[in-house]
Amino acid sequence: MQQAAIEKGGPIAELVTLVGPALRDAVGELAAILVHTVKAGASVSFLLPFTHAEGERFFESVAQSAERGERVVIAARVGERLAGTVQLVLAMPPNQPHRAEIAKLLVDPAFRGRGIGRLLMERAEREALARGRNLLVFDTVRGEAGERLYRRMGYVAAGVIPNYALYPDGRLCDTVVFYKQL
Repeated sequence: MQQAAIEKGGPIAELVTLVGPALRDAVGELAAILVHTVKAGASVSFLLPFTHAEGERFFESVAQSAERGERVVIAARVGERLAGTVQLVLAMPPNQPHRAEIAKLLVDPAFRGRGIGRLLMERAEREALARGRNLLVFDTVRGEAGERLYRRMGYVAAGVIPNYALYPDGRLCDTVVFYKQL
């Protein structure tokens, strides 16, 4: 486990890689973060109405994928509560063993603006390098806080795809595709 201070004088965030029983035990908390994120309007693959049970089903599938070694799930805990999570997807085609994808960087709205997203991304980068991955790719909604974070962290925008996905309320949004050589 690693500890890192959250910006703006907040409490200490403990970053943990969730595996096996610890990941299974965290499914309910991870689902709650996902529900809060979707209800706050983030385009993270789900539409309203979105229930806790749907979030649990999603994170159950994530846990199964992690058990198969296809992904790494990282979480930030503040006190006794999970504050955020990110996934490093390792399951790539045979001709791409050097890369991984970032998926579902989620910070509970109650903890936003404290540097947790940056801490999670930095940890995901270290996890990628530890697994021999030196290229990270992902996409995010254009114009949102995530885009600004990724640019500050040195990610390069490969391009914008108009009307790529929907916000939870059904409106279309543009997506920026990012990459970073580690």
